[in-house]
Amino acid sequence: MFASETRMLYVGPLVATRRHAHHAAQVVIAPQGLCIEDGAGGRLHAGAAVIPPRMHHRHGACAHAAMLFLDGDDVASRALSRDAEPRCATWGRDAIDVSVPRDPTPETARALMASILAAVDLRQPPEPRHPAARRMCAYLDGSDPVDLARLSHEAGLSPRQMRHAFARDVGLPMRAYLRWKRLRRAIAAVEGGASLSAAAAAGGFADSAHLSRVFREQFGMTPTQGLSSITWRTLD
Repeated sequence: MFASETRMLYVGPLVATRRHAHHAAQVVIAPQGLCIEDGAGGRLHAGAAVIPPRMHHRHGACAHAAMLFLDGDDVASRALSRDAEPRCATWGRDAIDVSVPRDPTPETARALMASILAAVDLRQPPEPRHPAARRMCAYLDGSDPVDLARLSHEAGLSPRQMRHAFARDVGLPMRAYLRWKRLRRAIAAVEGGASLSAAAAAGGFADSAHLSRVFREQFGMTPTQGLSSITWRTLD
């Protein structure tokens, strides 16, 4: 797994997942095809697909694929979510022609990320976020625990206005955003060599069982499947 700020790239075999949804958009390239199911039971078999953020889905196993995660704060993720539909029939992108290396180096990983994003063809940038939403995200990214009164002051909004503006501009409730950020901190801890118990503490989870439950909800697999068996590299 290669991590670069708001983007993560995985190259290798995919395990079958349970139904889940998360804050990241996903672009998956599976040369031999991949079975994907949406939240309503629709099914798709495609060699490439874009799964928008916050859409319930699951996918089957695959011998070799590339999967690019784009954090919901990433400009590309916001662009992909603009016209997103919950039906997986709209997610297929078989016109994408990107080769997936077997054992990518950091250099080839960067090139693969760029090739995938270029192939997705994001023609229009997303609408700029309201300044209050940007201030709230900046505060939440740098504070733990969160002081909601301070956050309301930073945003220049009442608590009720703050929650409404955040959900409208960011696309999910503040609690869900914080859960994703805590999960990202736990993933970063594993990247640095921490055990799952230590990663849970680093992310602000009660214990490793709490981290495991949230990880399954977000990724449809256990942390052992998604973290312990994968080597992490930072590209920044």
